[in-house]
Amino acid sequence: MNILAIDSSSSWGSVSIAHEGRICYLNYLDIRVTHSERLMLQIDKSLVSSGLTLNDIDLLVYSNGPGSFTGLRIGLATIKGICMAKEIPLIPLNSLYALAHNVYGCDVDIIPFIDAKMNEVYAAVYNNKMQQKTKPQSTNPQVFLESIQEKSIIIGDAVYKYPELIAQKKDILTCGLIHQNFITASSLIAIVCKEKIHPRYDFELIADLEPYYLRRSQAEINLHRENGK
Repeated sequence: MNILAIDSSSSWGSVSIAHEGRICYLNYLDIRVTHSERLMLQIDKSLVSSGLTLNDIDLLVYSNGPGSFTGLRIGLATIKGICMAKEIPLIPLNSLYALAHNVYGCDVDIIPFIDAKMNEVYAAVYNNKMQQKTKPQSTNPQVFLESIQEKSIIIGDAVYKYPELIAQKKDILTCGLIHQNFITASSLIAIVCKEKIHPRYDFELIADLEPYYLRRSQAEINLHRENGK
């Protein structure tokens, strides 16, 4: 099976391809270029480098949020176009769940901790068997961290934004290594392989799929304020 995985849930982006259960291509970029400018180029490069075409892809995996509103919209529009044109099955994965897998196999709870801007974070808590203990949420980072009572490893780009808050819980919180703080498309492939997910092509599921935002965008918030809602 050939799997193409894409993450555009943040300002950076990642594309990966697996062939018969092995990662054969991984690209990760953290550059100031929008996903609309680079995503298709990344996908094309991944296929060429792997000696494949879209006709060879059996499954597409995508991190569907929470994350960057713009990145998720651009990514999902691109994914839908590819899947519908080539009738490729699609698996959307929660970004926090995917990030937590960066430390899969540890012996403590796992806290994915993503900067949501506006002084909030996207966060959740999973145990070391990847079972959800605290549901994904958009929340105040201090309030969330104060609720943590058990030893945990915390990962995500928000660890760089709120180091002082994390330090206050140093007795129970351990930060992950720098390469564990970002979602890579290869992590999405690893989850699919681990959980042995093999969906069939479903046009309606793909057509109806929306990004998992967790909260309204700033534009929506401003509009509701103007309307007095």
